[in-house]
This record gives sequence, structure tokens and C-alpha cells, in this order.
Amino acid sequence: MSKHWNRRRGRPGLAVLRALMVMLFVLLAATPDGFAKSRSKRNHPVEAPVVAEQAPAGANEASVDAAYVFVKGTGILRLQDGAVTAVLPTQSALRDLQIDHEGGLWASLRGTGVVRMVGGQAGNLNQESFAKLAIRSPSDVWTINDSHGSVVHYDGRRWKTVRTRNSLAGAFDDNRLVDIVSDGRSVWVSSWNGLWRVLAGRWTRVEPPPAAAADADTDPQAPPAYPLSLLVARPGLVACYLAGCYLYAESGWQASHWPVDKAHLQSAGAANLLAGIGADGRTVLTARLDGSGEASTSELLPATGINDIAIDTSGRVWVATGAELIILAAGGHTLARWKSDAGDIERVIVSGAGPAQLPGK
Repeated sequence: MSKHWNRRRGRPGLAVLRALMVMLFVLLAATPDGFAKSRSKRNHPVEAPVVAEQAPAGANEASVDAAYVFVKGTGILRLQDGAVTAVLPTQSALRDLQIDHEGGLWASLRGTGVVRMVGGQAGNLNQESFAKLAIRSPSDVWTINDSHGSVVHYDGRRWKTVRTRNSLAGAFDDNRLVDIVSDGRSVWVSSWNGLWRVLAGRWTRVEPPPAAAADADTDPQAPPAYPLSLLVARPGLVACYLAGCYLYAESGWQASHWPVDKAHLQSAGAANLLAGIGADGRTVLTARLDGSGEASTSELLPATGINDIAIDTSGRVWVATGAELIILAAGGHTLARWKSDAGDIERVIVSGAGPAQLPGK
């Protein structure tokens, strides 16, 4: 009797044990590692092959002397060794194009997001595009989210808001973020409420140069002084205010010797060379940051307008104007021209000394 009773009790106990084992199996299948794997698919780049001629295996897109142009409605093209290669075909509008120190090419594209291209592969790092990328390394990228009014940081895994526009307090309650750059050591953020420096995680407001602040002090109706644009140059930062462009180094503010209106300065490069659009809108002006030598003016360029300017490490100036790419010497005279058959060139960026030979027709 007792033996029979124990046998009948044993069956329900075995069923409970089996049920517990099934539940344990289900829980193991949904461990934090499993959830982490799911999150990884959202936060890490999804590598996808570029539908174009690919670079040699293991080669970086920007590891050699080359020029990159963004052609509206066509995408990003590489000019190298007398040939043209489609790096990233796309009809998306470009917001920013940069090269990091490891040779990766970064593009922020409206409707596509942020893409990094290396070795013939394109990884989509974020579905949302940003106004401008300030890259210290592939795992240390800063940018402005203009749709939300915030400064966003990418650490190689995820994008995180580190400051909102209202946290950069000042004269304007409706503060706006204007520009962001990195000199490799510091990150610089321009806003209506002034210039901010981020160094070792610490945010510090940088007072404007005395000449720029004086304009606001003498005119009660003038807004507080803030940089309209920022450029990285050697040996420091170039900030362009209403009063002009100034160089900021550890010793403080200095005159940049840029001879025309601040808004026209577009590029800084090797040997303290600055380049920008002349006051007439159809010439390119070059000058030295330290004021040495004479400022030079190019010939009259096509009436299609100047879309972008870049300077390579040899001191050549690359000008995107309409569908034509014009290469100038530091002295302003024309060295070469290349015309795109695919459409208007909206952006040009140069790796190293740029290609020695432009593609032929």
C-alpha cells in the first residue's frame, strides 16, 4: 500500500521536474548574452558590400594620395592614378564627408544615415544623419544633431547625447548649435551662446577675442559674439566672428591675417595656408595664416558658383565649381581641370597630397 502510494506520488514529482527543466532551458535561451546579441545588431555597423569597383582586399579607401568628390545624384567618386572609381553610389543628399586618421571615409547622408567606408566595404553606423562630423578616431566621433539641438558622441558602439543646446547657457534662451570641429586633442563647439571647448571630458567656455567682443560692447543691439564657423589649422583653431577670423592657440587669441569677410573662409591646410571665396564670389583667395607672403587671387571661375574648397598636403587648392574640379597652386594660378560627366560636384575632400594625375576623358 505504501509502496503503491509512493509510486503514484513519484509521477507528479517527475512531471514537475520536467516542467522545471523546460523552463530552465527557455530562460537559458534568453540569457543577457542573447539580449546583448540582439542589441548588437542595432548598435554595431552592419557591413554591406559597396555596389561599385572595390578596393584591393585590406586596403583603406583613403590610405593613399587621392581626391574624393560627391556628385549630386551619383554619389562619392575617388580620383586616383588617373582613374575614377565609384566608392559609394547613392542619390541621397550629402550632409558631411570626412576622412579619419586610419584612412576610413565617413559620409553623413540624408535619408541614409552615417556610413563609414574601408577596404571596399560600407558599414552603416547610424540610421540618422548629422550636420557635421568631428572625428578624433573611428571610436571617438562628435557631431551636432540639428533636428534635436544636441551634441552627440559616438564611442564605436553607440551614439549618445552628451549636451543639449540649453545646457550651454548664455544670453540666448533659444540657443542654437552652429559648428563643431576637433583638432585631435580638443573638441570645439560653436553656439549662439559662445564657443565651448571639450577637453578630457570637461566643457569650458572660451571667451571671444577682444576685437570680436568689442563690437558687441559698443552696440547695445548687437548680439553676443560667437563664431560663425570653425576650422582646424596648425597650430590651432581658426574661429570666424563677425569682426573677422582669429587663431586660438594655448597662448590665447591671435589675428589670422585672413583679408576678406569671415564667412568666405572655407579651408585650412599645409604650411599655414588658408583658402576661401573672394568677395566677388567667383574667385578663390589664398593667404597665409601667419600673414607671411602676399595673398593671391585666382582667375575668374565659372559662374556656376563655388561649392567647396579643399587643400592637400602639398599646398594645392581643390575647387568644386558646378560640374568642374579646378586645381590651383598656392599662388592662385590654375594647374589642372577635370569635369564630371555625372553632375554637379558638391563636395571635394583630399587625402594626403592628392592624385598626381587627374582622370582623362
